[in-house]
Amino acid sequence: MFITLEGIDGSGKSTQSEKIAEWLESRTGRRTVRTFEPGGWQGGGAIRGFILNTPGLSAMSELLLFLADRSEHISRVILPALRQDCNVLCERWNESTLAYQAGGHELNPSHVRRIIRACSFPEPDVKILLDISPETAIERVKSRKNSPDKFEDEGIKLLRNVAAFYRLIAEEDPAGFVRVVCDGLTEDEVFTKITAGLEARLWRSR
Repeated sequence: MFITLEGIDGSGKSTQSEKIAEWLESRTGRRTVRTFEPGGWQGGGAIRGFILNTPGLSAMSELLLFLADRSEHISRVILPALRQDCNVLCERWNESTLAYQAGGHELNPSHVRRIIRACSFPEPDVKILLDISPETAIERVKSRKNSPDKFEDEGIKLLRNVAAFYRLIAEEDPAGFVRVVCDGLTEDEVFTKITAGLEARLWRSR
């Protein structure tokens, strides 16, 4: 299975990814490969560092760099894992690119969608959206010990725009998403809602 995990910075993707991977292995009996974007392949750290730490990049340049990174990620990590009968759980995918570049940086959404479609990237079996208030997320980002990247550093306005666009994307494809509203929930409560949604999307419908 190919599952993606989406959400604004500070939504808890990495925390939930570890829990979901263990659950998937137990549920399916198959190894789960955890990965992330950008930079989740050998050599990808250079692209990741360039995107996240280079000021002044145009939104279109960022978009094309994200897609180039994804192309290598697919060929070097994701497709080999799927061919070996592993599950793949990836933090961020096409929806993240659309939410940040169209919703956050105001590229034309139709143009972004068309460029992504032209790449013919694999479609996930299901997409998980961790829907959290930007106000909560920004406090989490500020509390981190490491320095924020340039997206995190853009602050609350960017996160509000991205969060709104994520919700729009999920509303357009309700069957393809497990959307979990995280505010007021513990990590374990969020995880319970995620696994219930995965059960409903991936097994009960079969």
